[in-house]
Amino acid sequence: MIKAFIIRLINGKWYSAPLIFTIFTVFCWLCLIILPTRALIWGLFFCLPFIGYFFCFILGIAKMFMKEFKEGIKQCFFTLIVTFVAMLFFTVFLPTSPYKEYKGDAKNPNNVKTEMPLKLSLNEEKSLFKVDKQDILLYDYSMPGNYKYQVFLNKTEKGKVYLKMFDLVTNRILSEKEIKKDSQIEVYNPTDELKEFGLSNPITVEEGEWGDYYGSRVEVWFQPDDNTQPERKLITKNYIIQGQ
Repeated sequence: MIKAFIIRLINGKWYSAPLIFTIFTVFCWLCLIILPTRALIWGLFFCLPFIGYFFCFILGIAKMFMKEFKEGIKQCFFTLIVTFVAMLFFTVFLPTSPYKEYKGDAKNPNNVKTEMPLKLSLNEEKSLFKVDKQDILLYDYSMPGNYKYQVFLNKTEKGKVYLKMFDLVTNRILSEKEIKKDSQIEVYNPTDELKEFGLSNPITVEEGEWGDYYGSRVEVWFQPDDNTQPERKLITKNYIIQGQ
């Protein structure tokens, strides 16, 4: 059935596929207005139209290879135009997004000091910071609820570090198994000079929703390669985070 549909699109008029995906785009945009603003729903209906337009553009190229050059050019050009219009609707006329900027309203019953995760550029270029002691820096990554981190360590034997993250209010450990697995980094720096480690793998906090900010105690734990030595906590720092 899907194969037959694709064949009809390839052999159809140059405007057939762009028209179908334009109608589909309107449907997705309306869904973002009507349906509850959850991360999964938002991501799905936001991405699907542009995946469709990419497919439509490929179909236009296929027409060119089938010796329907003018038809293919028209389809590709028209697809680019409607894609641009769709981008305007999903940005300028954007329906309510589940993502909300932090406004300092996270619960903090003990009034502990918290920090916001730092921003990473698209090429993962980091801002420069002066670090004069063992420390952890948490970074927002790709989408809400995803993070990367780096640690600065000295006088550390061979081993691995990993993270434990807790809800500051309930002391509940967050995504324990997944974060421990994804946050592991091999480290070794026996010198007094601080050395930077990290930013290799993203970690995901499942608890919570986009825009549902809350305080988290982030702990850096060290597991020595020498099995006779116990694990130990190296660093503790409090961050404002959100779930996925």
